[in-house]
Amino acid sequence: MTQKLSKRGAFLAASLVLGAALGVSSLSAQTVSTAPVGAVTKTINVGLNSVGITLLNPDLVVANASANTATTITLSGVTNAGALLTAGLPYYVEAVGGTLEGERFDVDTAATIAAANGSVTLATSANNTFALATGNAVGTQFALRKHVNLAQVQSFFTTPLVGSNTAGSADQIWLLNSAGTAFAQYYLRADLTSWRLTTGATNVANSVTIPPGTGIIVQKRVAAATLVSTGGVRVNDFSMPLNVGLSFRAPAYPINFTPSSLGGTAVNGWTGNNTSGSADQLRVLNAGGSAFNAYYLRADGSSWRLTTGATNVASSELFTFDSGFMVSRKTADTNYILTSPIAL
Repeated sequence: MTQKLSKRGAFLAASLVLGAALGVSSLSAQTVSTAPVGAVTKTINVGLNSVGITLLNPDLVVANASANTATTITLSGVTNAGALLTAGLPYYVEAVGGTLEGERFDVDTAATIAAANGSVTLATSANNTFALATGNAVGTQFALRKHVNLAQVQSFFTTPLVGSNTAGSADQIWLLNSAGTAFAQYYLRADLTSWRLTTGATNVANSVTIPPGTGIIVQKRVAAATLVSTGGVRVNDFSMPLNVGLSFRAPAYPINFTPSSLGGTAVNGWTGNNTSGSADQLRVLNAGGSAFNAYYLRADGSSWRLTTGATNVASSELFTFDSGFMVSRKTADTNYILTSPIAL
């Protein structure tokens, strides 16, 4: 069963524009009258930095599904979904209302453009959070958006990143692989536009996606830089499948989270144990970028401790809105859902 977890009480830490032009730097509650947009600014220091891209690219269209198969979704009122897309770029659809709220599906861009009708063709992708069957998405409201990719993250920097044809001299962006065993490391080439995998692949990796709710590591070689991301704020629930082992997550909302507000309790299917290695863990890159601080769920099923500490941090805002965090799970929960902390 999908878990609907109440997530309330953290503060909205992004600079938001509500409605026409009202700007606020922080809010003590998360009730807004219109879907907010804004900007998040983060300093990227020399060395390793944990980053979460919280804000959304603009909705290209929002429409209800009038029909669907396992691999297509027909959007009501849309005559040519492919005309909204740019060849070679990655897109996804997210359920923003209805029974599938929070689920996401990658789009097969080429097939959708070729179809030239009101349907989006779905890609076979590890990013897909749900398995569609014929008709089970009908009535669900979907938003079609472009994925954030490596090239877009580069554009968020207000000063140019360092490029080099030697990977060890270039700024890099790391993504944890789907198995949770190693980071795929991408580096900026000397032309300052091309990204390439450090393991020797010659293909350009500019369109490699950073899926929603995914953390990244930015390795800065020289001189601190400022990253400024802009976009919309998610207001719907968010599907966050939890696999066995490690995954690198980021807040789906521009809000700080605690272990409790992430739903980290035995009642919600997390594994607690007074031996840290036998418990589920949440890990945060330390300030120096040299190691992850690991917190584990205790056997009581609700309190959390640093592996080297004795203080209960279940209500501490360990997971900041602009950073990624590691999740280490003993069991999988592919239906894990975070309820939106932002009420319209």
